[in-house]
Amino acid sequence: MGNDLKTLGELVELRGEGGDNAIAGRERFMIAEEFPVLVDECDNSSHWIKRHAKRGRRYKQFICALAQNDTALNFGLQGDKDTLYSCFVLVRLGQFGRDHARTKLKDPQLEQWLKAGDKKRFMVDDCPCELDLSNWGTKATVQAENSGRGDEVQSQPTTMNEFEQLILDWGQQHPGEVLKARILLQASRLFEGMQPDEVRIIFASMADRGLGEVEGSGAKLGWRWSK
Repeated sequence: MGNDLKTLGELVELRGEGGDNAIAGRERFMIAEEFPVLVDECDNSSHWIKRHAKRGRRYKQFICALAQNDTALNFGLQGDKDTLYSCFVLVRLGQFGRDHARTKLKDPQLEQWLKAGDKKRFMVDDCPCELDLSNWGTKATVQAENSGRGDEVQSQPTTMNEFEQLILDWGQQHPGEVLKARILLQASRLFEGMQPDEVRIIFASMADRGLGEVEGSGAKLGWRWSK
């Protein structure tokens, strides 16, 4: 971290003398894991994060600081919480995103939406986000290495979360039958507390990835297994 601060100081001088062209090719993106540990063990941690947060972007020195929650203390910013919220985008993953939706935003429906999407759904500041996984593991092909024949090798399907796995199991046990959100909510405690619209979102997401197909639309939308 001390060396990073020296580098930033050098870039400030170079840009001041020669403009942006003088620092071309010096871009960096640094990731600081377990930042609370660094705060406890590194004397430069607080100065490092403040300096890069407030000046680093202009000199193409970007940082990502990781912690288990977003308290200013965890980032060495006690007494300077404004820096955390004005200079950073806060990405909350997994349970941390769901907790934020429930406790800070008071939005239980958003909490359930995040839960239904597993790892592909998260919060960016107060905004819900979802990764587009529609093309992951769906009949993607690669050339067989050194085959000489251009053989195609199909990738394995993406890992499913527990909600999708239960739906898939039901579909394989009831081929050709249409599964509706109402039936699923009554049949499984796993979906307890979830809204029908949230279940239909899962149906559509699975169909987009080639896991079954949807039938109908709106409140009448259902899902069934198809190979």
